[in-house]
Amino acid sequence: MKTREHFQRARELLARGLEELAESALSDAIDAAVAAEDLVLLTQARLALGELMCAQGRHEEALPFLKAVVRTEIADGSVDLEVKRSAHLLRQIRGIEP
Repeated sequence: MKTREHFQRARELLARGLEELAESALSDAIDAAVAAEDLVLLTQARLALGELMCAQGRHEEALPFLKAVVRTEIADGSVDLEVKRSAHLLRQIRGIEP
């Protein structure tokens, strides 16, 4: 499966409340994005996985994914929203923002 297919599968699984399977699909999306050298999809998948873990109260596990997103820079701004969302989640985890 390609990165987008893993990502779509994760969304469908989340919509059905199958969080464990969605987490696995997001991990597969990350692996596929790394293999394809697709930094945009890699960033999106990392954010999605970090958000899922945060929603489950698994903040420590989410940290590496969110930190990786915040460190991502693409000159055309294609991941700016993801970077901002990750930074917001990191501030929430640290108790800086509500």
